[in-house]
Amino acid sequence: MKSHNILNSLLALIILVLCSDAIAQHSHGRRNTIELEYESNPTHDEVLKTSPEDILLRFNDYVRLVKLTLSAEDTLNVPIDFEFSNSYSKVFIQELPKLRQAAYYTVEWAALNPENIIVYGFFCFSFGPDARVPTTIINARNFPDNPIQRENPF
Repeated sequence: MKSHNILNSLLALIILVLCSDAIAQHSHGRRNTIELEYESNPTHDEVLKTSPEDILLRFNDYVRLVKLTLSAEDTLNVPIDFEFSNSYSKVFIQELPKLRQAAYYTVEWAALNPENIIVYGFFCFSFGPDARVPTTIINARNFPDNPIQRENPF
């Protein structure tokens, strides 16, 4: 009787493994993210003397840039007129409007490789005479229980 229970348990385990493989194969080999090397200008955590005139992204593989956003202090969206293109490239340049002084800015991006696998990323920068490294500001933040809603100046 014991060997029958062990055999049934082993059979159930094999079926479970086979079903999970079938479910994984149903995704047609796509994964949510892949490793993709990139460089940015400004670089992550860079402190600039003046506001940058553009954002540059350089990838190690051809991608379609599907998202590019800019926010001030992670709360205020800054319109940058990014337009999606079906073209693949390794280099993307986005002109920026004149940026107002803020503690830091965050750029978020998403790209699709030729197999339509999506990759996400972000980087932060700051500028001005009193600018500090963005992650030191972010890491030192205290979040209030009721955050103050600020009007978007952009």
